[in-house]
Formats: sequence, C-alpha cells, structure tokens
Amino acid sequence: MTFETFIPARAKNVLELIGDAPVDFETSEEKFLEIQPECSYAVAEDIGKVTGMFDVILVQSPVIGTLGGKKLVAAIKQIARHLKDEGTLIFTLDNIGHAENLQALMEGKPPKFRVTLIQSELQDAIQDAGLSILRSLNAGRGVKIKRQLVDMAQTELAVFVYIFTACKKEPPKKTLIQTLIGEETVCAPSRVHMPNAFFMTEPNVYVVASPVGKAYKLYDREQFDRRIFINQRMTFPSFAVGLDFFNVLREKEILFVSEMDDHPTLWQESYEKTAWINFRAVHAVQTSTPYLADFFRQYNPHVTVFANHLRRLPPPRDFDHEFKLKRPVTIFFGALNRDGDFIEILPILNRVAQQFGNKVAFKILSRRNLFDALETDNKTFVGDMSKYDGQFVTYDEYEAAIRSSDIALLPLRDNEFNRSKSDLKFIECAGSGAVVLASPVVYANTVEDGKTGFIYHDGREFVNKLNLLIRNRNLRRMVAEKAYAYVRSERLMSQHYTERLEWYGELLERLPELTREAYARIEKFIPQFSKEIAQFRARFNHTSQLTGGDKDSTGGAEIIIPR
Repeated sequence: MTFETFIPARAKNVLELIGDAPVDFETSEEKFLEIQPECSYAVAEDIGKVTGMFDVILVQSPVIGTLGGKKLVAAIKQIARHLKDEGTLIFTLDNIGHAENLQALMEGKPPKFRVTLIQSELQDAIQDAGLSILRSLNAGRGVKIKRQLVDMAQTELAVFVYIFTACKKEPPKKTLIQTLIGEETVCAPSRVHMPNAFFMTEPNVYVVASPVGKAYKLYDREQFDRRIFINQRMTFPSFAVGLDFFNVLREKEILFVSEMDDHPTLWQESYEKTAWINFRAVHAVQTSTPYLADFFRQYNPHVTVFANHLRRLPPPRDFDHEFKLKRPVTIFFGALNRDGDFIEILPILNRVAQQFGNKVAFKILSRRNLFDALETDNKTFVGDMSKYDGQFVTYDEYEAAIRSSDIALLPLRDNEFNRSKSDLKFIECAGSGAVVLASPVVYANTVEDGKTGFIYHDGREFVNKLNLLIRNRNLRRMVAEKAYAYVRSERLMSQHYTERLEWYGELLERLPELTREAYARIEKFIPQFSKEIAQFRARFNHTSQLTGGDKDSTGGAEIIIPR
C-alpha cells in the first residue's frame, strides 16, 4: 500500500522514512511524483543520515513499529526537527491485530508485520512529542479467516494500517466542504471528487459529497469553524425550495456556492421559472471557463473560474519504441453528446480511411451509429453500449484509448453551448501523448497551433493538417512532447487546488456582507412567487422538509431537496 493520497499535493520537499523495510516494500515516491512532478522526494532508512528541512515527512511503520515509551517519543522529536514549521508529519502503523497477522501466528508462521506498537501508544507518543494530531484514519483490507479467530479476537481485524497526520503548531481552523451532487457520472469526477481528494490532503480540511435525494447533515461552528456548501449542477424544483434552502444555510452561517460547468441554455426553462435562483441565492458562483463566468455575472457578481486540470501526470510516451513497432497511425475520437460535431467531419474521415487504407486505424468512443458510419474495417469501438448508448467508459479505459492513439480529433461546432466548454479534452490528450486536431471553438484559447497541437478552421484545413500528421511522425512527436510539457508545468490539479481554498477563505471573511447581497438579489422576486412559497411551506410545514426537524445532539441538522 502506498500513501501518496495523504501527502499535501502542494508539497515541494518530501521525505519518506522507511526504516528496515522488507525488500518488496513499495514507497510512495513514484505515484506522488505523478501528482506533483515538481517535488524533490527523498527516501531514507534512518533520520540520522538526513539533512535539510521538509514540507512533509512520511514515517513508515518499520521506523517506529517496534519502539515504545521514551525511545518512541525521542525518535518522533528527532524526526520533527527536520519538519518545516508549517509542514505535515504522516505516520503509518501496521495493525498488529490484523487478521492476516493473527492467522499467521496461530498457524506457527512468522507474523506479517514486525510491530509491537499499538495505535493508542503511537497517538500518545505523538502528543508527548509536542505535536498536534490532525487526523486519525484507518485503512482496511479484507481477508478470509477462520471463524474461531473471529470469535477469539478483540482487535480490529479488517484494519490493515493506522494513519496519523500531525503538525508542529496549533492546527489551522477546521473546515468542512460539503457538496450536493446534481450530476454524478460525467462532471462530478473532475469538478467535485478530484478537488475534494486534494482538499483532504490539507490539514483540518474535511469533505462530504452526496447526490440529490440524500439527507445532508449541516453542522454548527462547534463542529467546524468554517463551513462551505456547494451546489453542483442541481436545479431547484421551485423558487420556494431555493428560497428556503438559502434561508437554512443563512441561519447556520454557511458559505453557499453554486458550481456549474455547462451553459444553462439546455435547462433554461427550469431556471427561468425559478427566477435563476440557483445563481442569485448563493454567495458566489464557481465555473470552468471565462465565457461561462461572463454569463453568470448577470445573476451574481461574485464569479470565479477554476479551470479543469489533470489529477496526475501520466508517464511520458516512449515514442522510439512505438515507432519501431510500425503500427498504423491511430486516430481517436471520443466525446459525450457530440454527434453533430462528429457528423460534420465524417465524410472527410471516410475519404482519409480510403486514401490510407491499412496505414490508418480509428478508435471511436461515441454512439454506435456514428462508429458504424465510419467506412473502414480498421476501427475499434471503445464505448460501453450499456452506458449512454456507448458513449461512456471508465476513466482508465478512456485514458488508455487516448494513450494508444497518435492523433485525437476535437471538433466543436460554433454555438453558444459549445463556446462555454472547457479545454479538458486537450489537456487529457496532451497528458497521454496524442496530438490534437481541434476546432478553434474553445481550443484556440489554449492550443498553440503547430506547437502544442493543431487548429483547423474549415474542411480543407482539416484535411491538410490531418494528412500532415498522418505522414510525419517526427512532427507528431515534437508537438506531443511540447503539449506534455505544457500540462506538466501548467495544468495539474496539484498546482491549483489551493486557489479554491484561498477563495473560499476570502468569501468567508465577507460572509455577512455577501449574505445581505444575496438576499437583496432574491428579495424583489418574493412577491412574484408568494403563492408558490405559501403552498410549499404549508405542504412541508414551513422548513421541516429542508431541515429534517429538530437539531440532533451534535448540533447538526438535515437538509433534503424534494424531488
């Protein structure tokens, strides 16, 4: 097991202490460098041989697992002397009571883990060393064991390793970022789950994300000093629901943010019938492109753009090896709901397929009817017909399809909805080494034509540049490497996620002012919807549907969006 997801992704100097680890021990270095390639990552067995100061020190179980008492506290103090004042210490401790360990002992075999230390002793030692514990987590791994062991054991059998994070100074304010997910499949991975994973690496930042229809527990200041609630792509079913939702969050002094990364034109009727309360009755709006930001500012002046980025940087392509294989040049197209964009270039692709024959192959992730319309036998259908009519696969499958392709087609017709799209597909292709041939819509803002990709403005230019890319592998390589370098230096989430946290912090500092502004934006519409509001409150006993009734013993409340 590796622990790269626990390391603050902004860290530029990391030390991993592994002690007397087994020969097959896997450090977290390789996987963390995919997340933060600018990091200087050191691995050492003994802290006594280490010099310098570090943003993060990851202390693996073999370093401390057999220590105890004063020796353990002294070792932690010695390690902490190499931690920067604002840094983070991460401890891992193998669970001596894990089922595999106990099973081995019962069978007269050597234990799997060489530990004598237990969780509570490590926790006490960290505090005795003068550090503040930020988090205490468990990582589990199931295993089949005999029933008699279950009956006998008084341990957490499924816990494989205990994880503690700690800091030198007083911990920062405890922050909760809670998200209501309106669209789970396509947008949530990049707009919710990815940034959440990075937020969780930061000291005292916690996240919760649940889909519409679930109960949402809202917390008071006694549980979290700073609370942010994000509505991701959920349209309020009525003005009354949006108003009461806003009032509940206002009463609890929770920052309310709307997240939207598509142009609302497809759902314009729903937004109009609620007076665009989704964007008016929030403190601020976050979106993915400047084009969208300009649109949302007509409903809310507090709009910020957070572009899409990659979670990790894939390893660079080995083009020398690929060229030796002398495979056909592979052209990739993969998109959701872009039938019209693909149909416009389909006749050209059919001519290209006929012209180059077996020298060109296609990988298509789209609707099956579009795949069938491509007139060649040298084609592979990547999609899953059970999901979105073949337009959706897992991200790993999607990335593998791009990585095994040479050229990626990114057509977008010029319309308002497409102009609001982000350049994420270019970033994904660049990270996986496929050269893009893209429309100027969206992509001309990022792609440097002829340097990090190619832009076409009409059918003739599309044909000429596609022919050039098919025939010239050295050009493809040069452009692919420059695009990869751009992603490495500019477009990784590790380089940008703290911007969101800083923005939330700035908004929280102005919360009373922003709340007054938000209420003023919707107050003038209340008379227009007075009848609807009265009916809603009578039906749901004012806000009982939203708050879930009385506060519980922890001071929390529940909030539910009626379907």
